[in-house]
Amino acid sequence: MDPSVFANIENLVTLSDTQFTLGSLILMVSYGAHFAFILYFLWTQKDLAPRYRLVPLLSALVMASAGLSLLREFSFWNEAYTFSGGAYVPATEGQTFTNAFRYGNWTITVPLLLTQLPLAFGLARPEIRRRAIRMSIPAVLMIWTGLVGQFGETGDWAQLNLWGVISTLFFVWLLIEVRATIKAGVVNSPAPLKGFPDKLWWYFLATWGLYPIAYALPQLGFNGEVVIARQLLFSIADLSTKLVYGVILSRYLLRRSALGGYLPAAEALGEAPAVADKPRGA
Repeated sequence: MDPSVFANIENLVTLSDTQFTLGSLILMVSYGAHFAFILYFLWTQKDLAPRYRLVPLLSALVMASAGLSLLREFSFWNEAYTFSGGAYVPATEGQTFTNAFRYGNWTITVPLLLTQLPLAFGLARPEIRRRAIRMSIPAVLMIWTGLVGQFGETGDWAQLNLWGVISTLFFVWLLIEVRATIKAGVVNSPAPLKGFPDKLWWYFLATWGLYPIAYALPQLGFNGEVVIARQLLFSIADLSTKLVYGVILSRYLLRRSALGGYLPAAEALGEAPAVADKPRGA
């Protein structure tokens, strides 16, 4: 099989029954979790002060977009293999597997995720727009250059690594912009919550750092272990940077709303008696 015909290593590797099932399960759990949490974010936004409700609504949009993309990946996975001789063999004709849809989805969801930061920190509207744009530009460039590089993962390591380095440079630029937004968040957070933005910064580094590892994995070899490990890393990264990240922001905003005297938020936290005497709809 000529590697140059295929974009991703999944189309070159024969999987055992266990590996194929694990791959299906990883993708199924990923898209299922994203779809399920659409309802979570739509429900929890009602307890937040009105100015913060856009943040979980954006999380719901991210869940829907990511869920649809992962559902398509799941379909590709199941259509791209044929069971033969006790193993799952990549199809030589018709449907092939591709991770490119992940990159397309990231182009949509990553700017939304980044915009949530200045919104959650309660920055002024002009500052929200400015910081969202400054973070989104390097983020999109990082994704697109990574997309170009991943087409070399079937053996063109020069392409994979060159564009991987370029993508990493944009990632560093993104980190600089995110750090600046985090610092603004520290300044603009209520006193009891001033430690939150820095904790979120370390979480950001730990979870977003999984993507370049998954990107580089094909160089370890064309085998089932690498294929499954990469799908697992991609899915853990997607769940942690989108779903868990959204939950963390929602909890922060619930606390922030309660501290601001918004009664439904305080009631959701069980702290209503300690809240200032602001009206329920403040």
